[in-house]
Parts: sequence; C-alpha cells; structure tokens
Amino acid sequence: MPDSTGWYLAGPLIALALCALLAGVLRWALRRDTDARGETMLHALDRELNEGLGMLGEQDFGLLTPAVTADDEGTAADFRRLLHGAGIRATVAAAHDGRRLILVFPEELSRARRLINQ
Repeated sequence: MPDSTGWYLAGPLIALALCALLAGVLRWALRRDTDARGETMLHALDRELNEGLGMLGEQDFGLLTPAVTADDEGTAADFRRLLHGAGIRATVAAAHDGRRLILVFPEELSRARRLINQ
C-alpha cells in the first residue's frame, strides 16, 4: 500500500477555499450598489415605486405595477388606448376605493408615466 502523506485532502480543500473566495467576492460586489441609507439600488427602486401607492392597501397585482389612477372607466380606457398605441402593454383594474388603476409591467412603468404626463 502506498504511503499517504495527506495530499488526498488537498483537492477538496482547494475547492472549498475557492468557493469561499467566490462567495466573498460576490457578497462584496452585491453590497457595493447601496445608497446612503445602506439600501441596495433594487430595494430603493421598489420602495420608490410603492411609496406613492399606499392608498392601494394590500392589493396584489402580480407582476404588474400601477402606473396611473383614473376616476372613471372612460378615462381609464383612454389611458389604456394611449399606452397600447405606444406599444406598452396595459390593463385596467379596480382599486378598493372605486377608482380605476392602469397597470403595466415594471420595465415599462417610467415610459408609461412619461407618455401619460405629456
């Protein structure tokens, strides 16, 4: 039987050390994108999108985000047609207080709001 000097542990130990190094680098890279409050940019964006929408309560729209509210069905339909004409997918949902919400996907939110506010 060959004399073992412990080299059979070298491979797994090197792999473990590289995994730990990679985890440290990823943790550092993901923590870099923080603002003054220590909030990541993704969390800050999510907070900003939902900050003005506290009036909606706990309504869940899945992947969609409210872009604008309308007081009646006609105005909501006009907003929806305007967005569809610009190639933005939109739908209308009812809020708890009876108003209509025009919902869009988050990646189209800023473009939709710019178009509506023109």
